[in-house]
Amino acid sequence: MSDSSLQAKGNAIYAETATDLSAAIGKLVTFAAGAPSVNSSTTVPAVGVVLDARKRVSVNNVTTYYDNSIGILGGLPGPVRALINASSAPLNFGDTLQQAADGTLTKDLGPGNARVVVAVMTDLNGANPGDDCEVTFFTPQTRN
Repeated sequence: MSDSSLQAKGNAIYAETATDLSAAIGKLVTFAAGAPSVNSSTTVPAVGVVLDARKRVSVNNVTTYYDNSIGILGGLPGPVRALINASSAPLNFGDTLQQAADGTLTKDLGPGNARVVVAVMTDLNGANPGDDCEVTFFTPQTRN
């Protein structure tokens, strides 16, 4: 944590407890009225990534609890794990990644394509379609 009294938090990871994101670990999210949902756009920038999510039911099976950790894109202190789209091209270390319409990431299609680029592949082994791998997120960039 910084010595500045203006810094409110030491990282860009936030807890969220009202939404079931247990099937969305490693996926990108957007927010509407403070509630997260899996990103469904290739051209509207996502805001965060689900780092961890758990759904818990009370002992008497009456109350359901959610424990979610969401990292804000552009503010994470280092690499995290994310899901690669099932139809992505194979990825190598250093490849840039763009949003897919299901909250996953895919290889950057490059110039001539409207897209939002959000990360770089930092898994030394690269990744194949459908993999859960290490990526480093940066502030989303809208590109054409």
